[in-house]
Amino acid sequence: MIEKVLEAFFRHWLLILLPVIVIPLDVAASVLSTPPQYEASAGMWVEQATYLNYSIDDINRYLSPAQNQRNRLVELMQTRSFLDAVAKNTGLAEIAARPTGSDDLRDIFARDFESSATGDHLLTLKFRAESRDLALQVLSTIFTSFRTRAAADRYGQAQLAISFYQTNLSDAEATLATARADLAKFLAANVNIATTLSRSGVDVARADPQFAEAQRRVDAAQRDADKARESLDRAELDVSAGTKGFELSFRLADEPQASLTPSRQLKKALIYPIAALVFGVILSASLLFLFALSDHSIRSIADLAPDTVILGVLPHLTPEGVARRSGPAVTRRAVAFVAGAIVPLRGGKAREAS
Repeated sequence: MIEKVLEAFFRHWLLILLPVIVIPLDVAASVLSTPPQYEASAGMWVEQATYLNYSIDDINRYLSPAQNQRNRLVELMQTRSFLDAVAKNTGLAEIAARPTGSDDLRDIFARDFESSATGDHLLTLKFRAESRDLALQVLSTIFTSFRTRAAADRYGQAQLAISFYQTNLSDAEATLATARADLAKFLAANVNIATTLSRSGVDVARADPQFAEAQRRVDAAQRDADKARESLDRAELDVSAGTKGFELSFRLADEPQASLTPSRQLKKALIYPIAALVFGVILSASLLFLFALSDHSIRSIADLAPDTVILGVLPHLTPEGVARRSGPAVTRRAVAFVAGAIVPLRGGKAREAS
């Protein structure tokens, strides 16, 4: 097997070594051709105000506030509306106006924007651009747009909840008014029950089944109306408290700052060529073994199958005094010699004798 591998390498050495050389060089050239960029960074402080009694249903309780906001920001960065809103207020407006502006913006932010949760409450934002002013401008716009979008989403959900509870309260009050009207009609038609109610109270009047049923409907409607009113008051309190808490717990901890000099990313300059080199070595090794395994030629008895019937072996004879010409056979014999199969080469001695 070693002989086949070595012979396949010497036979196809150019094709095998090509991925190891070409792929890392292409990746290194691509990384080095990227112009140096300014990097802007900012710190965003996020937390849930525990001193305000309000609920946030879209928060994952098992993640930190910074991780929750980072997940939301990553999802927003995948939408065209958010990217267009950021680009239109920055120097990227020209790119957004192109026919392929959405795809170009998505590639730019995927390559040059980073967000990471540092601890439980600090969210670090970074953006790189060839212009220092553009890097600062885009990073500030991202924070402003993200905060505005989060506030708008929360306000829209709150208004939807308030509208729902207001509808429930209106229905409950209408049902209560109908039940009270029915009770008033019953008392007007039954003077004796009304007299008993005014003298002895509700408990004695409940002895009449019809009055008891009418009073029960009124009490049930009253409870439903009270519950709907309580839910509406709680929703309005949540909206008010949530708005105040959002303003207090979603703020810019560190103002955007950019590097004074442009630089290339060391991560891409080092990791990407190394990864390309590893990939090239794997590809070259795969090609080498593919060539070796696809070579089914028989060079010795050891290459035959165990059940092969051997009728005879024709020895290889080298006539004395005949000079051996250089050719591919010499290379194969040299490879076989390295692999352990010693093949006598007496061409040199024959040339000396002649």
